[in-house]
This record gives sequence, C-alpha cells and structure tokens, in this order.
Amino acid sequence: MRLILVALLTLFPLAAEAKVKTCKTMIDGQEQTLSYERGDDMMQENRSTREWLFGRYGKVSCPGYITLRALTPGISDEQRTPFCLYYNEEGGTYTGFGLGERDAWLTCKAKQEKGRFCRTVNATTETVDAITGKITGASGKEDGEGKSFTDSASGALIASGAKNYVKRTLGSAANSALSTVTAPAAITAAVVSVVVVGGAVYVCGD
Repeated sequence: MRLILVALLTLFPLAAEAKVKTCKTMIDGQEQTLSYERGDDMMQENRSTREWLFGRYGKVSCPGYITLRALTPGISDEQRTPFCLYYNEEGGTYTGFGLGERDAWLTCKAKQEKGRFCRTVNATTETVDAITGKITGASGKEDGEGKSFTDSASGALIASGAKNYVKRTLGSAANSALSTVTAPAAITAAVVSVVVVGGAVYVCGD
C-alpha cells in the first residue's frame, strides 16, 4: 500500500507538468520560448482549425494567441480581442500588434504599413481615469473626423479618428497618451486610436 501511495505522489507532478507545453515564437527578430496549458480553453477558442492543421509560420511553433498574450501582458484574454498580430514574412518574425480584423492565424487582415502599430502607454492611474471619462462621455458621438465607442466583446473604450479629433476628444488627457504619436514610426499615421482596456492604455496608428 505504501508503495502504491509513493507511486501516485510521484505521478501527480508529472501529470501536471505534462499539461504545460512550450513553444517558440519570433518577435522583432528575436526567438522567444513561451508556454501555455494544453487544456487552455481560451487559447483553443481562438485557435482556428486551419492553424491547428497547418501550423504557424517559419520557426514559429506557438499558436498565434500565445504570441498575442506575450505582447499584451496585464490584460485578460477577453480584453485583448480587439487586437491582431503583425507578421513580416520576409523577416520571419512578428513585428507587433494592432487594432483590426484577424485572419485564421490571428494576424491582421489589413497589411501593415509604415505608421501602423499599437504601443502601451505608461499612464498614471489619474491619466487612465481621465481618458476613460473623456471617451465614455463622447461614446456614441461621431463628428465626421472620428468616433468614440465601447467595443462590445472586450469592453475596451476606443477613441478613433484623425489626430485632431482624438486630441480634441481627450482634451488635456491626450498630452500623455498621445506623446507616442511623435515617434518616427507613427508620424505617417493618418488615423490614431486610443484604447483603454483593463486599466491599460494603448495608442494605435492606422
């Protein structure tokens, strides 16, 4: 009986360990090892049959959703649903993530162009609250240059449109959030989106 108990205690950690799977992804040309649980319901829900059958790109073995998780830490799986991945086929690497419709591999259907990006903004709690209040107040309104709305699937608050529209909508709260827009990669962006979700703020260019 004692031998059986010892054997069971030995097997349980192995069984738990077997549930964790490691995989490889490429982000900005750097190989990274990620892990996830085999029985991860949310990952399975976001993994298409096509991806499951035909795998990923090049050296990438991670399901797209696992890479997206790595790029958007601190928010829940539901909260990251507005985002998709950018993948550079020539370089064989993911280059970031953006707002937009996904294909079967969770990559963005819209081709990435210079200026298209999403970046996390290091915003204080006060700034997050201010931006949240401004977008909430403008939600459902549209003035021809942009609109503000709540994404029903994720609960994300989004103000999207011409830079002037977003700045006008956010008011003084935009000073911190939109500082990223002056970065070289974003200068050519014609449309800017500010996204608040799960206490995080993202600035995206289209």
